[in-house]
Order: sequence, then C-alpha cells, then structure tokens
Amino acid sequence: MRIAKMDKIRNNLIEHSSIGGANMRYFKSYCMFIVITLLLTGCAGVETEKSPSNSKLTIESYNMSEKETLLISKTGVEQIEFFKLNGTLKEDDDLQFSVEVFENGKFKEEVLKTWDELETKYNDSLISFGIIDNRDEEHSLKLLNGIPSGLATTFYSNNMTTSSFGLLIDGKMNLEKNKPIYLTAWLGTTKNELRSGGGTTGELPLGIEEVELAFIYKVLWTDKEKK
Repeated sequence: MRIAKMDKIRNNLIEHSSIGGANMRYFKSYCMFIVITLLLTGCAGVETEKSPSNSKLTIESYNMSEKETLLISKTGVEQIEFFKLNGTLKEDDDLQFSVEVFENGKFKEEVLKTWDELETKYNDSLISFGIIDNRDEEHSLKLLNGIPSGLATTFYSNNMTTSSFGLLIDGKMNLEKNKPIYLTAWLGTTKNELRSGGGTTGELPLGIEEVELAFIYKVLWTDKEKK
C-alpha cells in the first residue's frame, strides 16, 4: 500500500511538472511576441520620422498693417504683394518661384526663376512680388521676387500707358505637387481700357489674351532637380 501511494505521488509530481513546463513555454512565447511587436512598432515610427508620407504646404495672402504699408511706400515700390508660406518639404522636393511673361496674350518666357530652396520648413515664411516703375527715366520696370532665402530682381522694357496689379488667390490655398499656383498679376496695355487682372483660384487671370504685356507671379511644388 505504501509503495502504491509513493508511485501515485511521483506520477502527480511528473504531471504537474509537465503542466508547469508547458505554461512556462507559453509565457516565454507570449513575451517574445510582445517584444517583437514593440520593436516593429518602434521601427515603423523611426521610418515615419525619416520619410513623412504626407507633406502639406499652404499659401495665403499677407495683409499688411497701415504702418507696414506706409513703410513700403517710402521704398519706391509702387506695387507689391506679400504671401505667407507654411509646411515642410520632403528631402527630394523643391519649391520653385518665378515670373511668367506674356506678350500679346501669348507666353513668351520665364524670368526670376529660383529653385533648390535652402529652407525646407516654412512657418509663416514670407514671399513677395513687387514692381518699381522706372518708365519716366529708363522706360523699364524693375521686377522684385522676394523668396524665403533672399531677393531676386531684373529689369524689363516697358512702354505701357495703362496697367493693373491684382491678387489671384483668395484665402488659404493648399499647394498640389506639380501644379502651379499663380499668386498675383501685373497687366499692361497702350490702349485706354484694361480689364482687371484679379482672381481667386490661383489660375491665370481672365483677359490675359487681350493685354499686350503681363507678368504673372508663380510658385510650383515639384521634385528637386538632380545635379
């Protein structure tokens, strides 16, 4: 009888040991699953930081205060518009700023083009397009392209007698990659009448085909040019 009891006790110990071993193996497997999950989650977070999949860039007109307008008027710049830029560029992206020139309603050339922007993060960064009329002395216009990293200027021959200067956007606009946004337009003619060159959607102004000379300020979000 005593021997039978000892065998029973030994069998129970072996059975409990087997169950304990199975539970331990299950516990270790569960812990390993948690660790792998955390590592994969961490790697995904690092990858997102290095290469953000969703870049967003916005632009809107900047309304100057009375004091700012007064200060600008003392510089000799008769016509100028400022814009606020917000967002972050990815490593392989670029912003291009330029002025498209139209003569007699047809595209002629692109001037003041800048690219390979040094800045990639924009927080209310200002850009601008302005014109100084030197017609009385040199029969030319001085075009000003204010970009986040500086200022670009050029002169353009001008014999227009009437002109208009207006915005082409209204409110905040989202930039779309490889789709230009036209921000402001200067239109000129030697005739007595001239249609206003304003707009609200960032498109080329209506009536551009009717004017003799036009300067359209443009921004383009695109891929960085390979060197």
